[in-house]
Amino acid sequence: MMRRIFLIAGYCQYFFYAATALVVVDNPVSAYSSEVLKKSDSEKNNYYYAKNLEKLRKSVKPRFIRLLDSRNFTRNHTVVDSGVLFTYKNYQAKNVDFVCNLDRYQKHSMIRNEKGVWYYILPVDEYEEKTPEREILYKFVTDGLYIYDSTHENFEDDNSGGLLSKFTLTSDMMKAKEGVTVLGWETPNTKKVLFRLYAPHSRYVSLIGSFNNWDSETDTMKRTSDGYYEIIKSLIPGEYAYLFRIDGKDVVDVKSQELKYHPVFEKVGYFRIK
Repeated sequence: MMRRIFLIAGYCQYFFYAATALVVVDNPVSAYSSEVLKKSDSEKNNYYYAKNLEKLRKSVKPRFIRLLDSRNFTRNHTVVDSGVLFTYKNYQAKNVDFVCNLDRYQKHSMIRNEKGVWYYILPVDEYEEKTPEREILYKFVTDGLYIYDSTHENFEDDNSGGLLSKFTLTSDMMKAKEGVTVLGWETPNTKKVLFRLYAPHSRYVSLIGSFNNWDSETDTMKRTSDGYYEIIKSLIPGEYAYLFRIDGKDVVDVKSQELKYHPVFEKVGYFRIK
């Protein structure tokens, strides 16, 4: 009996250590540190906790990250934010700002952690019609003095005797904008309107609404390589209701700016073209 008890205890201890080892290996969040980040130039698929930024010991090269921050969690806000992480190490600095060309070099306050590392996460915009690839030209403003990023080897002349650091924002760091987007005038009387839905596991998606008499065969949406379905329609100014029909099922657009009641379909998406 005692032998059986010790045998069971041994198995339990083995499985405990095995599970612990798997957590350490498979969870990149728990290993977030300056040393780990320096070993890899690509952090595109990793998620990090906000508290780990507070323990960052050294400045690192800029990189795209997905940040898990429980402080942001509300009913209308996702707990995961994405953006480009920029860092700068300076114990003596009283104030450090981040500036870049995307907003004409407006100053954004960087946060100082307990190790003297200043950090800022530049939000990444959603794209509309085309997948962009843009260069971010940036500097740090340390107590009024403009300084380039010494951790990053890419830079160019700022035409005033200094250097601008450069980071390339690629398409795989961007997220397609879902829902309805009014793109602009196509003719003097009509505007182009983009409808986009993320449905990677669906086979057939069509757009139905007041603009096509709720006919599921009129506006078949085209699937993109990254799992989105999209279509661009030309519509005159007015008010419109719509739904997505996914594999024969009517689905409300969760990204719709407004919802309305419909006597047949009940809850539907709604938008205006001014």
